[in-house]
Amino acid sequence: MSISRRLLASFSLVAVAASVATAAPRILADLTGKWNVTVATPDGTQPSVMTLTQKGDSVAGTLESQLGSAPVAGVVKGDTLKFAFQLDMGGQALVINGVGAIKDKDNMNGALDVAGMGVMPFTAVRQP
Repeated sequence: MSISRRLLASFSLVAVAASVATAAPRILADLTGKWNVTVATPDGTQPSVMTLTQKGDSVAGTLESQLGSAPVAGVVKGDTLKFAFQLDMGGQALVINGVGAIKDKDNMNGALDVAGMGVMPFTAVRQP
């Protein structure tokens, strides 16, 4: 192989490696801790506190709101948190699926898909 072909192959390899590194998902800080969550509902903003523990890419914890307390389970992939919980609404389970974009180690925002009620945006800030 000529020197020019070797150089071209080397530059191509470097370019591919750089583009893969750029496209790879970011791994951000551990989400373990207490988060102040604000949900925008049709009736105004609703505050809650979500306490999370992260082990690997799995997240578990509890959500406490004016509507009650519920266990939370989810998965972190790159800078995205997918989670779910159920609230007891007078004997009926209200299923809520959330997707959050992790902005930095202390901030995320996203949307909650509340069964039968639509999608509601949320923000979350880690408590100090």
